[in-house]
Amino acid sequence: MQYSSPALKRINHLISELEQIYHSYALKYKISDSEFAILYTLSVEGGECALSDIVLLSGLPKQTVNSAIRKMEDEEIILLSDNGKRRKNVTLTEKGRIKAEESVVKLIEVENEIFSKWGEEKTERYIKETEEYNALMRKGIK
Repeated sequence: MQYSSPALKRINHLISELEQIYHSYALKYKISDSEFAILYTLSVEGGECALSDIVLLSGLPKQTVNSAIRKMEDEEIILLSDNGKRRKNVTLTEKGRIKAEESVVKLIEVENEIFSKWGEEKTERYIKETEEYNALMRKGIK
């Protein structure tokens, strides 16, 4: 019995392929996937953001983020600080900025170059279609 359409097979393959691209890139720089996601998120957010935002923006489980944050803090890659009631901010240290610039920032530049080549209209269409797909998925699984 077949449960998927050709479109579903193709989109699943493309999602897996993109995840593999990011994973391979992290391996190239000897960074775990979770550390990569945190460095990526911090770099996109300007080097600092709330811990809760890292969980939200990275798509990683909270426990995974917390474990990786502890390791990164021990390695002096990030600094945790209080940000009001029960909230923590995460900031890249100088060592963390260098690590990010030598790894994830290069990937962010590639992504920005792709969007530049696509142009504003195609980029905006891609964003809107992805947002709609995600919204319909959330609605469909409720």
